[in-house]
Amino acid sequence: MRFTIFFCFVISSYGAVAQVFMRPFDNAAALSLGGATIAYPGMETGLGNEALAGFADRAGIYLGSAIPYGIDGWQSAQLQGVIKIDRNNGIGIGLSHSGIEAYKEQRYGLVYGRRLGEKIYLGGSADLLRVNAAEYGSASGFNIGIGILANPLPGLWLGVRIRNPVQQKIGEQAPSNEVSIGAAWRASPILILLVETEKKLERPTQIKAGVEYRPLPILILRAGMRTGGTARIGFGAAIRLKNGFGMDLGSEWHPSLGLTPAAMFVWRKP
Repeated sequence: MRFTIFFCFVISSYGAVAQVFMRPFDNAAALSLGGATIAYPGMETGLGNEALAGFADRAGIYLGSAIPYGIDGWQSAQLQGVIKIDRNNGIGIGLSHSGIEAYKEQRYGLVYGRRLGEKIYLGGSADLLRVNAAEYGSASGFNIGIGILANPLPGLWLGVRIRNPVQQKIGEQAPSNEVSIGAAWRASPILILLVETEKKLERPTQIKAGVEYRPLPILILRAGMRTGGTARIGFGAAIRLKNGFGMDLGSEWHPSLGLTPAAMFVWRKP
């Protein structure tokens, strides 16, 4: 029954506007924050903004997977990596896969970030997108993204991200244009509040919000929500060890489609 509801949801939401690429499933950290990571001031949640490649203080690897809505046979996985070239420059990679036997999507990305000043960072990305539908063949295309991260006031961070600004196509279809604007307030060394708005041309504006609390040096607790047609709630926790290894667990609850559990393994150079 859930599988049937899901495909009705996909057809009504995406098929009518001739788009490819379903809503991507965030890694466990981002999922638990309601997806509000554009302005996140650090690398705990991975590369949520291209500019973070220039912000990163050391190398890191993020390997995650999810079970969308608990549906058997639907695979969703991501891999991100980042390395600092020098004080002002960093590069990253991103690989993701999502799909069922009849339909699959892959994204292969390269990210570059640069520190422009003490309080502002700029980044860009280039993605190779590929879709494969069992009865219709496959198609590939390119996508670009631009990200900005700024710290105009102590504790306050602002982030902006634009994806597919020139409407690149995959075959006869096109991934969505997307603009995200967010803010993060580091209220204390152990508390971060986040809010974000995301707009796609063919869909209503989505509002995201999240909170991260670190009661212990090794423990992170997260909660969040997002709106946009249907409200979804996220929650999760993470462990960070002194040797650089860590693990994130997160979930998002959709009132019609159910729970999406996710996990992510993290390594950051000590």
